[in-house]
Amino acid sequence: MKRKTNIKRLVLGFLIAGGIFWGCQAQVEDLTGPSSLGNILGIQGLFGGAGIQNDGVSQATIKVEVFTAVSYGAGLIPLEDAIVTLTTTLGTLGAATLTTGASGAATTTLTSGTTVGIAFVTATVDNVTATTSVPII
Repeated sequence: MKRKTNIKRLVLGFLIAGGIFWGCQAQVEDLTGPSSLGNILGIQGLFGGAGIQNDGVSQATIKVEVFTAVSYGAGLIPLEDAIVTLTTTLGTLGAATLTTGASGAATTTLTSGTTVGIAFVTATVDNVTATTSVPII
């Protein structure tokens, strides 16, 4: 009976680890917009492995990008000096407000707390938001 319970725990552990592994690296596929000012927003969580440890010191890099849509099929142009506000459901952000550089990007860090779970980091520019997730394990 004890062996059967251990096997169930092992299988469950592999299933959970596999689910985290497959979703461990966010992509900037969450482009949203255009905003009321014509801006498009993306966010990405950058971390290695299956997530960051719940030790209160491990960090993930949070990258935001802001573009402006150009007419006549020219594509997206990075927007410098866009002000982006950030919030998180778990952990602590290095900065709650970012200003994009010439590349239209800005970064900060997400530091883990001691709670295990998924940190949802939301970026807002103008009237649009984009969200990424970072597992805290």
